[in-house]
Amino acid sequence: MVDKTHGYDVVTTEGKTVGQVADESEAAFVVEGGTWPRKTLRALPKQFASVDEEKRCVLIQVSRELLAKSPKLKQGAPVDDDAWASWWGLD
Repeated sequence: MVDKTHGYDVVTTEGKTVGQVADESEAAFVVEGGTWPRKTLRALPKQFASVDEEKRCVLIQVSRELLAKSPKLKQGAPVDDDAWASWWGLD
């Protein structure tokens, strides 16, 4: 199943693109950022973002610095919603 937001740009409130949606879990977007070979995957809680389907982007309400400090996810591994929620203080 392909998520409806897969491939959408992830954009800050300042209009800067910080990555793309690589996957989704029930409660988070998986954001892929960086350049090859240093691409990283990070979970962004859906409650800190809004989807603009017309512009095909996800607008984040947290700073790019905070997103960059969040724990990295492993490529191909299932997203552990409990683990990232704890880091974001949502548990």
